[in-house]
Amino acid sequence: MSDWAALDVELSQWSAIGQIPRLWWRDDDAQTVTPDLERLLGLSHRFSVPTHLSVIPDGLQPDLSPRLRDAEYAFVLQHGLVHKNHEPKGTPASEVGNNRDLALQQDDLRRGWDILQSAGMPRLLDGFVPPWNRIGDATRRMLPDWGYSFLSAYEGRGDDADIAGLTQIDAHLDPIRWKYDRVFRGEDKMLAMLIEHLQDRRRRAPERPIGYVTHHLQTSDAIWEFTERLFARTRGLWWTVPDMQKET
Repeated sequence: MSDWAALDVELSQWSAIGQIPRLWWRDDDAQTVTPDLERLLGLSHRFSVPTHLSVIPDGLQPDLSPRLRDAEYAFVLQHGLVHKNHEPKGTPASEVGNNRDLALQQDDLRRGWDILQSAGMPRLLDGFVPPWNRIGDATRRMLPDWGYSFLSAYEGRGDDADIAGLTQIDAHLDPIRWKYDRVFRGEDKMLAMLIEHLQDRRRRAPERPIGYVTHHLQTSDAIWEFTERLFARTRGLWWTVPDMQKET
């Protein structure tokens, strides 16, 4: 069992060694302004927590860019092109997996990037978030040549060996149990996961970020409420991707 007091104790251990954890927030599948997106942006503004929205270019609606211009803590990352699976039936889903021609993938990503640029997306970063958090090894190696300096997937999915010109900052904490009716993992479980990652970083690599990933379109009230409590207890610990890239 973990609780908020246990989190406070862990954070005090960081203070004792003069270190600050690097927490960061990513939210996936944005295309248009919805009540859930407004709730997300409200939390980001209220607690001064940067949010990194991975936006699906195909189907992007014209209301998103002007809304994000007024959201000073919102950054934009590219989330594939269509969020369409191109892998064979029976294998894990991916839009940029091992079984699709690299030239076709490059064309898709270029089209997606052009859509985001043409839409005037504010604070658009040259970062890529693969749909389903899965990317083929060959595709990953090509990202710097295709103009990307940053990749974010989910820890443990695929290769994360260093590639020149590419910073990889993954997500580690997902509050949704995707295989079980997409319900909230629970506050105790989320705090236990966070504390475990914090302890590991403190002991071995304080500079390594810890990523919290949400999906605003599939976020229950329980997850929003947990997120609000989390931000309230961790004020000042949330980083932007550009700041983390400077530190790595």
